[in-house]
Amino acid sequence: MAANGQVDPKELVRQSIRNYQRDWREASASWAYTQTDTTADDGTKQTEVSEIIPLCGTPYERLIRKDGQPLTQAEQRREDRKYERADHQRERETTSEREARILKYENERAFVNDIPEAYRFKLMGEESVGGRPAWVVSMTPRPGFIPTTSRGAMLEHIEGKLWIDKEDVQWAKAEAHVRDTIGIGWILARVEPGTRFAVEQTRVDNGLWMPRRITINGAAHVMLVHSKSLNEELTYSGYHKDTSATADKHAPSKPESAKSFR
Repeated sequence: MAANGQVDPKELVRQSIRNYQRDWREASASWAYTQTDTTADDGTKQTEVSEIIPLCGTPYERLIRKDGQPLTQAEQRREDRKYERADHQRERETTSEREARILKYENERAFVNDIPEAYRFKLMGEESVGGRPAWVVSMTPRPGFIPTTSRGAMLEHIEGKLWIDKEDVQWAKAEAHVRDTIGIGWILARVEPGTRFAVEQTRVDNGLWMPRRITINGAAHVMLVHSKSLNEELTYSGYHKDTSATADKHAPSKPESAKSFR
């Protein structure tokens, strides 16, 4: 919403989250793509390539390559059996079981809905991202924030910046860093201050935006004892609409399109 010709950064972020959630739900239900996961720890680099396909309303990840090599016959058979079990299980779900599975998956990202109230926002100006104009918005944790989701509490430990595409009001890029320790899974792990996250998105089709690259660099203490570096890069490619009966079956309906901030 604009007042006196000025863009309200909080409302801009709120609108971008609605658009982000809309596209994420559509991707989960009907889009397939390739994910490349590269991790580096203690000088060891590992790469796994997976096929992500929609399966009855939520994505299914199927490993297809490891460290630049095809799967062995034993690994391939294991992946085939895992997929067949998942496919069979989801086909036999009751309506309530299916709704519970989809809701559980959606709740993993529900914390983004807390972002508008978790931060103070400042419009920093405009920059070009991928040749497209974008607003730049800084995010500083707001004192007194009360989360409404189970993962929302971690937002008070993170600050960052958003680049919001001006035409589609979508996240073109996001950067964040951890200001102080974040606990994950009660006391099972602690993400250390200074850990950085970055997300880059790409415009796939008709205003639909999908992740292109995610990077994580930092450190964590697992079980409060073992120190582990967090150096991971996820890249995404080959997006295409999966129109198979399996993909479309039980897919959630698409929310209404959100207004633009042009």
